[in-house]
Amino acid sequence: MTIVTTSRKPVPELRSLAKDFAFAAGARYVIRGKMGLAEIISLDPAQIIFSLYQGTFPSLELHRQGTVDALLVITGIRTAVREGPRTGILVKDLSIYERLTPYIPVKLSEAGEDSCVFDGTRSRRYLLSLKIHEA
Repeated sequence: MTIVTTSRKPVPELRSLAKDFAFAAGARYVIRGKMGLAEIISLDPAQIIFSLYQGTFPSLELHRQGTVDALLVITGIRTAVREGPRTGILVKDLSIYERLTPYIPVKLSEAGEDSCVFDGTRSRRYLLSLKIHEA
């Protein structure tokens, strides 16, 4: 099971986003605190770490055994009230889908303008614009 966590001192909005993402993915959310990456790896070899990319944009780092597999930068976040049943995590872009699939259950969707949609707690729906960061 993949672990979802944050950087060591996340802003409250980033922590909330990570918790809701873990909820939607059926993954375990771990409060990072002073825990180092080695300790996180000992809990599970696969991690998704939410942090601020270049101190500005929220991002998801996909880690396996301490190595970054991919960096997905969140270029836009909107929330809406969820009406109806939860949908899980829907991704529009095939390349993002392929990067997330080894970590969490994801559905490929053609609907909508946002590249990632998921339902969090408290009837909240997240609409994210994701971009793969190419190093």
